[in-house]
Amino acid sequence: MGGTGLAWSMSVLAPLSVAATDLVGRVVPPYPAGLDELGGSCVSDSPDPARVCDYSVGVLASPARDAGGEPVPRFVVAGQFAGRDGARAQWRITDALPYPVARPGDYLQFGTCRVDGRDDARVAAIVRQRDTATAWLKDIAWAGRLKLPEGRFDRLDARTVDCLNEAYDGL
Repeated sequence: MGGTGLAWSMSVLAPLSVAATDLVGRVVPPYPAGLDELGGSCVSDSPDPARVCDYSVGVLASPARDAGGEPVPRFVVAGQFAGRDGARAQWRITDALPYPVARPGDYLQFGTCRVDGRDDARVAAIVRQRDTATAWLKDIAWAGRLKLPEGRFDRLDARTVDCLNEAYDGL
């Protein structure tokens, strides 16, 4: 799972036959029917470069409803490295949350957020990007932190989180 920020637009969510609890314990890929990886990021609890991808945080989405549309995010997932299928990494899902309710233009950001002003690569947050004039965004709709080695999300008080403004003109 690779990437840091995922932009998407709000869509009407069609029924999905899989629940977050159905995903926990499953090794992916392959993904359940109707879901695919939208993106993600490696996470580690070790400073050893060989273990940089022991865990991951990612988003599973349904395909776009039409040819010009965007995929519909369904779940925020945490995974522990489970091996490889050829060149592709596989992950055992350790936690899965329904994708938090967001507004158009909000996006999930991970790996570039802080808690109480301290960098924390284990934080995932729904960020409301409203300006490009500040380096850190404080308008956070939802935030969670991946607890390791359990691989579970702890919900955070969004008021304590800010995330790097990837659209900031000064970067």
